[in-house]
Amino acid sequence: MPTITLFLFLYPFGWIISHFVYLFNRDISSSSLSIIGTIITYILFLCILPSWGHIRWKTNNLWVSIGLDFKNKFQALNIFFSGFIFSFLLLSILVLVFFLCGWVDRFDNIKFTELLNAILLIVGIVVAEEIVFRGWLMEEMVLLFGLRRGIIIQSIIFSLAHYRSDIGLLALIPFFTGLFLFGLVLTLRRTIDRGSLWGCIGLHGGLVGIWYLIDSGMLVFSIDTPYFLLGPSKEMVNPIGSIFGITILLITIFFQRRLFARTGRFLASTVNASFKDETP
Repeated sequence: MPTITLFLFLYPFGWIISHFVYLFNRDISSSSLSIIGTIITYILFLCILPSWGHIRWKTNNLWVSIGLDFKNKFQALNIFFSGFIFSFLLLSILVLVFFLCGWVDRFDNIKFTELLNAILLIVGIVVAEEIVFRGWLMEEMVLLFGLRRGIIIQSIIFSLAHYRSDIGLLALIPFFTGLFLFGLVLTLRRTIDRGSLWGCIGLHGGLVGIWYLIDSGMLVFSIDTPYFLLGPSKEMVNPIGSIFGITILLITIFFQRRLFARTGRFLASTVNASFKDETP
């Protein structure tokens, strides 16, 4: 299957190229080499992507096909900020509940370096993940398995791609569950936005960036806070795998499904439109 073999080829190639860095700096750590290899793999992926769309999807407008339309900048910004504002609303609910329950000790100022790191997370990691998962992979899964099964399979792959070896099995179960539901929320968001990826970037980026600021000390939680409300384990504070986070994601999916019923066909038609060189 071309979808699987693409990364089976690209990642080892990126790993081999990254190890040339070791020839110039033998003190570099294995984790740094891994990051460099991932970045090289992603750059290679972006270089190949237009040809992939032309050969496999028969489209000359690859970026529009995966939901990145740069022509109408005002519309793109509007969709992005609608997703970002929704992420702010979700995290505000979490903070408000914790504050009312007395689990917040204090609020601190945001440091400029932390704000800059949060922006880099959105521009770098989040944009890359959305292009790969909700852009390219989602189109591939819809093409291969149809819309509904494609959404589920893409969300499963998205959750498994975030596997962490530093947490136990009991913590991995809610962590993967939350990521799977988050993948569904983001994919449904794209269908609601009629194929645009900007809302997914805004929603995903807002949750990652704002939570990074909270976790960096903007908000200090009480030691009495039940750990299962903040993350999957005591060692890992990430609301995506917490009971609170999973509940919010389920409620979000419940309200999204009605909008999905109206717009779900749109995503299913994007690849077909690409075959005709039409704008989805």
